Amino acid sequence: MQHEEHGAEMARNGWASGGRGEAVTGVSLVGMKSLEAIEGYIDEIGPNARFELSYQMSAEFLAQAAPLIRGRVVSAHACCPSTEFFPNLASADPSVVAQSLTDMETTLETAMGFGAGIVVLHAGYVTDLAMPSSYAARKPILSRPEFLNDVRHADGAICGPEYRASPGYIPYAERAKERLVALARRYARAGVRLAVENLNPRVGYLFHSPEEMLELAALDPDLWLCLDVGHLYITSFAFGFDYLEGLKTIIGSGKVASCHLHANSSEPGRYRDDHSSLKEQGFPLEEVLKIVAASRANLIVEAVEDLAGNTRIVQKAAAGRGIL
Repeated sequence: MQHEEHGAEMARNGWASGGRGEAVTGVSLVGMKSLEAIEGYIDEIGPNARFELSYQMSAEFLAQAAPLIRGRVVSAHACCPSTEFFPNLASADPSVVAQSLTDMETTLETAMGFGAGIVVLHAGYVTDLAMPSSYAARKPILSRPEFLNDVRHADGAICGPEYRASPGYIPYAERAKERLVALARRYARAGVRLAVENLNPRVGYLFHSPEEMLELAALDPDLWLCLDVGHLYITSFAFGFDYLEGLKTIIGSGKVASCHLHANSSEPGRYRDDHSSLKEQGFPLEEVLKIVAASRANLIVEAVEDLAGNTRIVQKAAAGRGIL
């Protein structure tokens, strides 16, 4: 009850939009592994430095970083602090779902403690198993025999656009949608927006395409989206749609609360989730920034290199819409 009263007060004061009552530019802490890196970034960017908490931050590192970032946090990426498993709201195993919801409750507490108005979530996976947050532990699960028939491109175990209509995919997507609505409403009562992220098109992952993101956006007024421009770039090559039109489609839902901004070296037949600098050769940076800057979403750099330089690029693009 204390959470919900605090959340209602936050919502009345406009905090639910992005943590400060307006859309902002910021950077994910996934690319910063030390306090020195955070301090250096703040020194470079100055008082407008804003952050998204990372799912890789341990409770210990989160506590150590708190004095530097408190009051500057606009969003959190679940789970935060880091957990052994990612949430899997699609699972038919009650114990997996229960642990997922417990971890999402902890993440909500973290977000509220840091004044963040948005929590970004990978909604779930096409398996009943708990999904390890470590890629080394996750890869063997995603290589299990039940996934092989849906692999269209062996490089990266990439699926095709027909995957979302397959008998193995549909029940997991439907369970995830039902639970996302309930969780989004719970978050909304606390004054925090739950934003579901589009994942890269690997077999075993849920929700990749513009069409699926529109379906999520329409499920409930309290359920929001995180548009990951790098993931959608990969999907556009794998599924064969126009990338920039896909961006416009998702932005046009009016439900994008936050954008993750990074580039990768993908192209037809090559699928890489590099989280590279936005200046990666071949990535249509100017057109992408024009599209996302026209929205009212937060713009969060999620690259793992040249974070200050990338932030300045995004700040320049966002200046025309009057945000920090």
